[in-house]
Amino acid sequence: MSPERHSRGHALAKACALMIQRCRSCTTLLAPLMATCSTCQGSDFEQVPSCGVGSIVSSKSIERERRGRDRVSAPCTIAIVELDEGPWVYTWIDGEVPASSSQQPVRVEFRPAAAAEQLPVFAIRPSSEG
Repeated sequence: MSPERHSRGHALAKACALMIQRCRSCTTLLAPLMATCSTCQGSDFEQVPSCGVGSIVSSKSIERERRGRDRVSAPCTIAIVELDEGPWVYTWIDGEVPASSSQQPVRVEFRPAAAAEQLPVFAIRPSSEG
């Protein structure tokens, strides 16, 4: 594969994957936007793709004003998700969060969003997906 094609493939992978950070000093995996490693206090990171699957650690339903002409409030859920790789990320949850949310797997989904909405969106996975 040519270097140019490899570079484009890497850029596409980044665009279609939830990217997390790996500390170059101790290899600890960290959430996006961390400034220092929680294990070794290092600050030299590389971005690596996450599988985008995890479980809800904590969640809270809130009313959020939707943009548009009518400015209607709509319920939504903000949460902390523990990725299968270990890091915790702050996120929005799409769909109703079951009472036993820690047992229900979630998967990241990519949607167009305003620049101010930097959190990834996770959707509840049906139990049949495993």
